[in-house]
Amino acid sequence: MRTTSPSHNRRGLSLLELLVTLVIMGVIMGAAMNFFIGQSKTFRRGAGDVAMLQNIRFGADLLNQHFRAVGANVLSGQPPIIYVDQNTFAFNADYASNLPPDSNGIYYSIYYTPKAPNSEVDAIQVANQFTIPNTGVVYPQADYLLAPGIMGPAETIVFWFAPDTETARSDDYVLFRQVNNSPPEAVVRDILQDTVPFFQFMYLKDSSSTLSIGTVPPAELPLEYDVVSDTVKNQMLANLRAVLVSYIITNGLTGANERRRPMSLVAPFPNMEDRQLPTCGNAPVVMSAPTVTLDADGVSADITFAADGDETGGERDIVNYELWRRPVGSLDWGPPFASIPAGNPPTYTFHDATVPQDPVNDVPWEYAVAAQDCTPQYSDPVTSAAPVTIPHL
Repeated sequence: MRTTSPSHNRRGLSLLELLVTLVIMGVIMGAAMNFFIGQSKTFRRGAGDVAMLQNIRFGADLLNQHFRAVGANVLSGQPPIIYVDQNTFAFNADYASNLPPDSNGIYYSIYYTPKAPNSEVDAIQVANQFTIPNTGVVYPQADYLLAPGIMGPAETIVFWFAPDTETARSDDYVLFRQVNNSPPEAVVRDILQDTVPFFQFMYLKDSSSTLSIGTVPPAELPLEYDVVSDTVKNQMLANLRAVLVSYIITNGLTGANERRRPMSLVAPFPNMEDRQLPTCGNAPVVMSAPTVTLDADGVSADITFAADGDETGGERDIVNYELWRRPVGSLDWGPPFASIPAGNPPTYTFHDATVPQDPVNDVPWEYAVAAQDCTPQYSDPVTSAAPVTIPHL
């Protein structure tokens, strides 16, 4: 009997079967690839969203920490706020120190930063003055000394928004931070401007003995500490109580791949409400007489006077200088017509562009100045040695 070997029943796959198998495998592999690509896109999108949220959280925490420190531990006469506008905020605060706590466990500033350079933990010296970014303001004009040869503890901090020149977009910004005259550092990128300004400042209004909070009108910006002739702006600057920061964070992409998240933060200035002032005991020492000259325009006066001795020494508690004027021969000074904040010694100059003109006669005017400390007490007013004559209309 003939038998057939099992091996004779085997046969290879036909070409058609092989093609069908390859097609099925291709379909399976394609589906798998699409799945993994989709998963990869989802992962990248999720990672981008997480990075964007972290960027938002970092910016909000950083700004809130800094802005709540505005005015902390500043010396008498040192401005808590130097300059504000819609893109720039410059202020003084004892934010960081590289000194460890003392034997009683007391720190010397709000934050202990051991690796902070010495140039960023004290008030900046006039010898190292710099131009505040985004502005033409040169700061400081005086050394704020805790004791002879020892700078005060409050450093100058500036935050500002500027166009990002390192991307292909033309509408994105970067948030910079600078301490004293150290090199600036970028702290937040991929920023777009919201429908409102980056910075909006709120101040305490006193209208008819009613206190309320208002937003500084854009037309009143900038508010600058060194501008001493605008009493309205000076009052707003002294009464600032909070800042509203608004912007949009993106994932750095454009078109259909772009994702956006808004960031809005209101940071109060608690140190502006109850600033720590030195003990004020005696009234300010008597000042030297001011010098008054006719301005180059021929119709206004320039009043120049030296800082009070209690600003540059003594109790170091001078807050303001008050100015009076009257026609020669008048017995009544009336209330002060201008108030100049202290903190810019050794010499002050005030331009009086509002001195009245007589329609018929040239009128000689005399001026007086007094220093006010934080009690508040005034030094005895001193009158200008010679008057200034304002021509008639």
